[in-house]
Amino acid sequence: MLFPAFIKGEQIMTLKIFVLVAGASIGLAAMPASAQEAGTAPEAAPAVEQTCELHVWPTDNYIGVNMGLLSGFGPIGAVADMEAHKGKVATVKDLMREYLGPEVQMAELDRMNYRAMLKLPDTYRVILEEPTPFNEDLKNNPELKAKVKAMNAKIKAGERLSGSTNPCYAELITTHIFYHKAMMYGSNLFTGWIYREFPATGKAKKTATGQVKNPLEHFPPKTPEMVDQAKAELRDAYSKDFAEYVEKKVFGGKAAK
Repeated sequence: MLFPAFIKGEQIMTLKIFVLVAGASIGLAAMPASAQEAGTAPEAAPAVEQTCELHVWPTDNYIGVNMGLLSGFGPIGAVADMEAHKGKVATVKDLMREYLGPEVQMAELDRMNYRAMLKLPDTYRVILEEPTPFNEDLKNNPELKAKVKAMNAKIKAGERLSGSTNPCYAELITTHIFYHKAMMYGSNLFTGWIYREFPATGKAKKTATGQVKNPLEHFPPKTPEMVDQAKAELRDAYSKDFAEYVEKKVFGGKAAK
């Protein structure tokens, strides 16, 4: 699902084929009719290789949880603790949106050559889809909520999210980016993805769903001088998350087939 239960709350390459038909008429009239016919017989057009599609959804769904000392005192303490950190968490979400927006996510994936990491050949063209939405935006937007519900239903049913009927088709969906800070465990960046491969027709033949985490030390920045370091660290943690996700979830024997 786009929003797992534990967190409730192109550049399209267009192939254009230009066929240039040129006939030289000089000396053609002097040739026998049979030779003319043979010379003008049309040649079979070369077969065009099928271009595959990888549809990619980055995310606008940023989540922040800051758990302090009160979190060790049961549910009531945890609720009180989260309320006490409400302002800071909101700031963290804003910073994640600024430092690790959809464009930055795609830039990091491109830098890593993510198609090769997914073992997809170069024949796959990337089709960038709209980012998965911020979970809190669903509360006051019935249309958006219905859209996400429909997406979740398609994922659960193993159906394609897009309307593409290309027989060579795959999807990479980023479900959330999640900052979590706990007194006992420090700060971590969790990122969730769903990767799916489809046959020419029918439901997904491979689905890899999950989230992974990597530690953070400098994000969020405590002083203006730490901003650049925090930005770089957040991007690096995101990239490490993806590499670990591919290794453990896509090719680690945990992907449903």
